[in-house]
Amino acid sequence: MKAVESLVEEFEESLPFQLDPFQREAIDKLERGRGGVLVSAPTSSGKTIVAEYAIFRALKDKAKVLYTTPLKALSNQKYHDFVRAYGEGVVGLVTGENTINDGAPVVVMTTEILRNLIYEDPARLDLVRYVVLDEVHYIDDFPRGSVWEEIVIQAPQTIKLVGLSATIGNYREIADWMAENRGGMETVFHDVRPVELKMWLAINNRFSPLFKEDGGIDQRTWSKAAQEEEASYRIGGYKRLPSNDLLHVVEELRRFDMLPAIYFIFSRRGCREALQRCAYHELDLTTSAEKEAIDRVAAERLQGLKDHDEEALFRRMVDSRLLRRGMAEHHAGLLPYHKEMVEELFQRGLIKVVFATETLSLGINMPARGVVVSSFTKFDGVNFSALTTGELTQLMGRAGRRGIDVIGHGAILKEADVEVGTIYEVAMGPTLVVESKFLPSYNMALNLLRVYTPEEAEALMQRSFGQFQKRLAEGETGERLKNVREQLADVTRMWDDPQVSIEDVRQYYKLEDRRRAIRIELRRLRREGGAQRGGRRGRPGRAMTSTARIAHRLEVEAKGLLERQRKLKVVRSPQFGELLRKYGEIRALQQELERSQREVTGQMDEYPRKLRRLSRILDETGFLAKNKPTDKGLFAARVYGENTILVTEAVWLGWFEGLTAEELCAVVIMLAAEDRERRGDRQAHGPRRYPTPAIAQTARLIRSLYFRFADMERDLDEPNLRQPSHDYIDFAYRWASGDPLDRIPLAANVDIGDAIKAMKALYSLLRQLEFALRQAKSPLLETTSRAVALMERDVIKRTY
Repeated sequence: MKAVESLVEEFEESLPFQLDPFQREAIDKLERGRGGVLVSAPTSSGKTIVAEYAIFRALKDKAKVLYTTPLKALSNQKYHDFVRAYGEGVVGLVTGENTINDGAPVVVMTTEILRNLIYEDPARLDLVRYVVLDEVHYIDDFPRGSVWEEIVIQAPQTIKLVGLSATIGNYREIADWMAENRGGMETVFHDVRPVELKMWLAINNRFSPLFKEDGGIDQRTWSKAAQEEEASYRIGGYKRLPSNDLLHVVEELRRFDMLPAIYFIFSRRGCREALQRCAYHELDLTTSAEKEAIDRVAAERLQGLKDHDEEALFRRMVDSRLLRRGMAEHHAGLLPYHKEMVEELFQRGLIKVVFATETLSLGINMPARGVVVSSFTKFDGVNFSALTTGELTQLMGRAGRRGIDVIGHGAILKEADVEVGTIYEVAMGPTLVVESKFLPSYNMALNLLRVYTPEEAEALMQRSFGQFQKRLAEGETGERLKNVREQLADVTRMWDDPQVSIEDVRQYYKLEDRRRAIRIELRRLRREGGAQRGGRRGRPGRAMTSTARIAHRLEVEAKGLLERQRKLKVVRSPQFGELLRKYGEIRALQQELERSQREVTGQMDEYPRKLRRLSRILDETGFLAKNKPTDKGLFAARVYGENTILVTEAVWLGWFEGLTAEELCAVVIMLAAEDRERRGDRQAHGPRRYPTPAIAQTARLIRSLYFRFADMERDLDEPNLRQPSHDYIDFAYRWASGDPLDRIPLAANVDIGDAIKAMKALYSLLRQLEFALRQAKSPLLETTSRAVALMERDVIKRTY
């Protein structure tokens, strides 16, 4: 034990700072825990130091460490961080596009690559002492969360896991499941932000504190927001412009010294329009010295581009005028090196405002002094829904730079059709609870049955986190029901306000729920009415009149609901906020009681049952025989992704033979990429044009193959495959043909960043296909290898 203590002390002495108590606790528990340690802590709190200790320990013992992340961009970032810390000879990188020094003692990789290693070449893990699972809360992500569960279940027992997660409410539940699979798992929970967060509500371009110093609701802010809501209920009020103006909000950020700031807007179009508006009004946020520094960084980035056409595209797409003024956008539609430059400039404090989609809240190291949430609702393609507590926490996690800011600021822009009660409800809600998104796949079934019997494979399904949660739910339902009933009775008995009854507050919430429903419906009508106005000229038609009548009726009803609310005793009570908080507890318990009572037992074999259904399809289509993979099944087991069996079936049927390497790229992209906007209707695409007749014929065959398998899945109620993509066929063909990147046209609703992402997915799938074809000694190997070579451009291979 003394030897371990001296190692920890040696590690701490190598750091330029003293370990925080939670970091020291996590390191001690990593040494003590048989299976490893799970650390749940806020963004930028320093939990990565535990992984760095694992690296330090492994290097001392001449062992290996694998550091996994869910995102290629994050893997690239970690790789460069570790190269700076330990040197190029010590660190490697493996992603779908790059393999650099993969025999190094420290290898950074995506989580999927580690899963693939466990299935394909487990002997390579013999010297691995630690596996770091960064962003463990991604286990809640669909469809990728299954990968984390596969790793925890099947990684060799000699490996210790270091799980790093954002603050989550059920971290012990995850640790208990990991311990069940790993033979023991320690936990460390730390919920103190490294920088204090102060939240604001922007009403009519002015920031008001959301909470008082003691953490209670600021009644003045609530009253301002309620008055704004009431004013919006006048007839025709739903057509009003937003109460906050972008330019005034940026000025308010500057006035309150909240820059640099991330301004979250939930659409790429919104980010672009915000930037254009700043340009139109000539907003300037930088000094002369900062402008010169920005110019230098941009010039260095340009010099780092190897391909002339990429340089031309970079020059065309980056607005250097706005960049020099300290403003930029950041979303998945941008070129990778455009995003990287924005990230670098923002980290250095040269960019003052970044208009970004919520993808910026995931993974990448870009803390800010201020964060703005421009809308409290998001459109999911069907309905508008309020942000969840977990989503808001993730966005606000960027506010406050450790070691720079004393306080981080998070501002929510108040919208007229979002009740202030909803904002407080979400802002004060419980910590994120992670739920399993485990889902057996064809590839998983083939790889398991390659090694295990069907009974053993089904037993592994029972070890998933999804099944663990279902088991807990079944075993604890009775006890939970009893506890919830007791808590509800206790909280109800403790209601001590002589003037306001629980029923009075219940009535308030009932009216509030109806008002909320009306708001959502009015928003839908506003969109509908706007679309009709945009498509018609002259006098409005009947549909327009009908929409206006419905809106008018809803507004009148909403105004009546508000008047009824104002007559309730709870609204007039000086303890209004406290009464709402107390009733919130009662309401949450009532909802929990209802959920528990609705739970249905009998789902204990859900995942084994899914595996059996997939195996049945695999057996009927020749991938399995007598519960073991056939040659075709073994081939498919080596090709990872949602469309494994479609790729393999096309190879086996000879559909790719006779294609040129360029044509192969154009048809394989259908099975590698995902259209940005999924279309269920076969006619929705309109007439399709293909670069060559061979591509057209193969594309039609692939579509027919998809529908054949989809029909089989539908019969068993087991959807698994992703519909083939069509957005990138022409782009992939031109890319492989060597066309300059800045001259390849994009499909409608597709940005250049989407296309680059699709090309990376294609490149990764072609590399897997090349490996599988080499193992199978297939004559298609030569064409595939040429296709891989044709896809290799700097933008694909670069890691920075």
